[in-house]
Amino acid sequence: MKKIPKSVLSIATLAVLSTACVKIESLDPVKAISKQINGEKKKKDSRITNSPSTNQSVSFGTHKMQVVSESLIAKTSLKKARIQKMLAELPTSSETAEAVPFEQIQGEENLLLGFPISLLGEQNVFGAVITKVSDKKNEELGGLKLTDLPPLHVRTIIGRFEDGSPALSLIGCASECSERSQQGNLISLPIVDVDEEKGLLMVDLSALGQALDLVSMLDPDGEYTKLKAVSSSTTEFDYDLTSLIFDIKTKMVAKETAPENMETAPVTEFTVRWYMKLASGFNPAFESRASTEGVGFFETTRSKSTKITRFSLTQNGERIKYFIKNVPTEYRPHFSGALNNWNAKFKETVGVEPIVYEFIEKTDPRHEKLVPGDIRYNIIEWDEDNKAGYGGLGPSIAHQFTGEMMSANVLIQGPFIVEMYKKWFALSGNIRALSERGQLAEANQMIKKFSAEANAKVNARKADFNLKLGKKLSLRVNSQRPELEDPMIKNHFEVVPAGVTFDEYMKGYFTEMMEHELGHNLGLRHNFKGNLGSTDSGDKGTVSRSIMEYLGRPFRHLNDIGIYDTMAINYGYAGIAPEQKNWFCTDENQASSAKNIASASPECSKSDATSDPFTFWESRVRRALDLVLDMKTASAPVWKTEDVKAQVEEFTIAFANYAAAAEKNGDTWTNFFGKADRPSDPVKVKAYVLKKMKALVCDPRLAEIIQAKETPEAQALAQTNLTTFRKVVTNKSQELGVFSERETSCN
Repeated sequence: MKKIPKSVLSIATLAVLSTACVKIESLDPVKAISKQINGEKKKKDSRITNSPSTNQSVSFGTHKMQVVSESLIAKTSLKKARIQKMLAELPTSSETAEAVPFEQIQGEENLLLGFPISLLGEQNVFGAVITKVSDKKNEELGGLKLTDLPPLHVRTIIGRFEDGSPALSLIGCASECSERSQQGNLISLPIVDVDEEKGLLMVDLSALGQALDLVSMLDPDGEYTKLKAVSSSTTEFDYDLTSLIFDIKTKMVAKETAPENMETAPVTEFTVRWYMKLASGFNPAFESRASTEGVGFFETTRSKSTKITRFSLTQNGERIKYFIKNVPTEYRPHFSGALNNWNAKFKETVGVEPIVYEFIEKTDPRHEKLVPGDIRYNIIEWDEDNKAGYGGLGPSIAHQFTGEMMSANVLIQGPFIVEMYKKWFALSGNIRALSERGQLAEANQMIKKFSAEANAKVNARKADFNLKLGKKLSLRVNSQRPELEDPMIKNHFEVVPAGVTFDEYMKGYFTEMMEHELGHNLGLRHNFKGNLGSTDSGDKGTVSRSIMEYLGRPFRHLNDIGIYDTMAINYGYAGIAPEQKNWFCTDENQASSAKNIASASPECSKSDATSDPFTFWESRVRRALDLVLDMKTASAPVWKTEDVKAQVEEFTIAFANYAAAAEKNGDTWTNFFGKADRPSDPVKVKAYVLKKMKALVCDPRLAEIIQAKETPEAQALAQTNLTTFRKVVTNKSQELGVFSERETSCN
């Protein structure tokens, strides 16, 4: 990226976006950038300088760009009438452009861009991504990284502000777009001059720094960030043969900072990378594909006729290249393994290995240039700068009419994951030792402390809020999208599987996590029916038939790319219809409330495991009761029902789902009927579920366990826990509208 000095420059960068015939010097964008910046062929240095008399031609390919200082513009400025006459002959908009709110935030410098007149009327893709947050400690702000404005498809034309002054307007459709949709004015930039000889419109990009102050727009009152903006400016730009990239940096201080303390107050900086990519930069041979039953892909959101999102495998003969940053040496083989495993699956199904990758060392000059969120690259980053509530995050950006992906990124909360899992392994060893000595109360105390600390750390990194850009556009905070979430921890503490070392576990864990996030990058959504295909043997690759499943810590290191994933890739990348129609469900298909408790399949849950979910949920009831009653000792229980309330509500929803949905969709269940004493008639399932749930929650032996406690205080605490436990089950059942208070009562 080129840094913009704190003075006024006019930069004719967009001439490289001309649709004229272009000689491609390199198919590798990183090499192209390095060549231009560093001058591989030792040509005359073409970097932009800050001379007051700059009038420098910068060559790129077959194009020449002009860099002109403000003083020279002033000397050669055309008369207003001449500008107006010339602009009148160009494509124009009938809409009045909205004024840029200069009075809200002051820019630090102006930046004039020479926009080629020949590109007026061309189709472009326009959007933005938050790429940097300077605060490395604030876990809430760290979650804003990779928040994006989904790409808009726009045409560049001449518009006018209310005072009649000219503007470069981006017109397009914001949502539900079709060929007959009304094209509206989305963003306008002031035109301050025209270079008729060179065919350039001089556009004030600094206006973007103020008008597109993304962070202030998403949180105008500082309610979420607890910050207020003091300046916003366009600071850097870069370009290749099809794209213009520029950064807008917003400086913010604490919301309560007094005016007299503004200059000395600690500053938090957000960097938003905006992009404009020519539509001609996409693969004209790309085949759009609609969604189909049986497999789940992400879909476009702006077009009326949605398409699944996926990479093109043949873009200019290139493969999908990933640049991998900051991964410690000991974990690199696991990351490589995940990428190689996806290549192997593609080779089996599509006949090609589409992915190549390169680890970028910190000493590599490209390290700072390769930023997650830059639409020219695909980047995997072990995030050393910011903290967030996810374990991994794998968002992508796609053409909103065709579904062709522009770029994809993976962020891994590596340092925190390693720290937490080392503690988990150490804790598991201590718990085993205490249990062997009969010190169960001490073991439970350690489990509770660890769970509370881990949940507090993760929950501190989560905050939900709604983001809007003006009246027409919504923003995506990718870190809080359920369909992308890879949870750091789940509701249940589990001891490390016996016989598994830390190194063995982390190999499986990081390989699985990377395969999962790369699955998102390739277009795949979560699949919460994957565990139905488990063989429950405990071997690698047998815990689920999909890498897009959620599995708890005792299982996920054993997960691998499965037969569902292969079937999905077959459809997405080869157009082969899935053979199985009942192997997939995703986030919004889960039962969550009274509205969908009877329509959702109980075999669709992100929180279950094993091939028999109903039996799994029975084990969860026993686990929760054991915690709140400490059933194996005479001591007072360490846990309170409030500590496990989320677990109790979770299994109550699962049982209610089985009971409510049996008559409506029981014929689609694959792993319930035909086992043990279960009914074969869906009509009888509700009574069966209630009987099973009450047998656990109302078990008379629970009273005997309470009476056996060593002190009256311990008995009272255990009884309070059990009473509260049963009340949570009853209240949640009533809330869901499945079982009445009388039906769930243990009296």
